[in-house]
Amino acid sequence: MELLSNYPYYKPTWVFAVKDGNELVSTLYVIDRLIRFNGEAIRIGGVAGVCTSMRHRGKGYASNLLKYAVSELKGAYDALALFTTYGGLAYSIYRKIGFKDVYIRDYAIIPAIDMRQVSSSELSVSNVNESDADSLLRIYNAETNDLDGVLIRDSNYIRDHVIKATWLRLTRGVNATALKLINGATTLAYALITGINDDVVTVEEIASINCESTLTLLNYIVKANRAKGLRIYASPKVLKCINAQVFKIPNTYMVMSLGGFNYEEIKEPYIYRLDQW
Repeated sequence: MELLSNYPYYKPTWVFAVKDGNELVSTLYVIDRLIRFNGEAIRIGGVAGVCTSMRHRGKGYASNLLKYAVSELKGAYDALALFTTYGGLAYSIYRKIGFKDVYIRDYAIIPAIDMRQVSSSELSVSNVNESDADSLLRIYNAETNDLDGVLIRDSNYIRDHVIKATWLRLTRGVNATALKLINGATTLAYALITGINDDVVTVEEIASINCESTLTLLNYIVKANRAKGLRIYASPKVLKCINAQVFKIPNTYMVMSLGGFNYEEIKEPYIYRLDQW
């Protein structure tokens, strides 16, 4: 709970709990999010921290607590959303309650030898600083304009999650570097990378104004790190641009409508890895 109390982007608006006398048996919390669906902003209650003490598991506490939370939150949000392992025990509970799969996490791996080269003589790459937040937000909005399920960010969120990479340090204990591709004073693309493993660099997020800018920045990352390949978490548009091998992770983004949207209107679902709560 220390993380929740000290980190504003993960601070719960609602906390639900079951107690047996003085013993805390089961809990869940809900955080406020704005998500884009079908071009509209909808209010999402991000469900997280669903857990039950070991000796009370298997008694239905968590599922009954979630059902109660759903009934209490109608009118507060247009929908509820959560992340869980596809096909696991929790997944079956969420499905029975009414949550539906919107997006199953994917990523791409591309060997350096297969990277398409583009002309970039007038472009340069440098580290991002806090004053770049508005430029990065502009690129993010352009990248996600046609996607359903993405988080609606603001400059402060970009500054915290991308430029400072606070969320990655808090939750995964890793350091990250944010880079930007520029032409003069204009930012064309940005990427957030975390270390190198087996000569493969992980790109946690990348967004750009066009495919050529994406390729230019990725080629720079390969060269600067002497990498043999890249593992890339990115939007469908970026994955199509780089023409890499795509893999699935059994991690699903699930949504339950509380009357605020129609599942049939979802066209191209996606949510960035950094925005998982």
